[in-house]
Amino acid sequence: MCTFISVTLVVVFLLYITTIVKTVPCGKDILSAFYSQFVHLDINHLVANLLALYSLSRVERKIGWSNFMALLLFLMAINAVIEVGVHKIFPNVPCSIGFSGILFGILTWEMVSSKKLDIIMFLSIVFMVIWPSMKSPKVSLSGHCVGAISGIIGGLVWNYVFKTQEIKKSNNNKWSIKKSMINM
Repeated sequence: MCTFISVTLVVVFLLYITTIVKTVPCGKDILSAFYSQFVHLDINHLVANLLALYSLSRVERKIGWSNFMALLLFLMAINAVIEVGVHKIFPNVPCSIGFSGILFGILTWEMVSSKKLDIIMFLSIVFMVIWPSMKSPKVSLSGHCVGAISGIIGGLVWNYVFKTQEIKKSNNNKWSIKKSMINM
């Protein structure tokens, strides 16, 4: 899946630098906010995102292809909805483009889903999101924040869903054990 996403990002980048595609989607509606996640106008931005995606491919290996695809779609949808909401409330916020928000979403999802969210983890996420924006004014603080928020939401939902499934399995196993003891 990471390879497919990487190829897609490179193709979209090539479409923009060759001016085959002339306009940059600007997150004012759900569809353009969704499309903007694939747009990179600078080779450094593209390479940085591809390297980060490569390093985060461990998440795909850990949870499997289909769960990773579901996670990506969830993060992209949540990012698009939040991005549109931000532009409705704060119309002067610059457009966010690129896959960075999704990458921050994957990273925060991994942190939250692997352990409970606590103050240390929360401060780590805040630092991780704000630091790149402090280093360069071109970096989208809102895009990174939206990505981190979607990852936190995704991690909390993931933990709830899988915890509920484990409880159901455990209850079914207990019932099976009681039933087999009765039949003895």
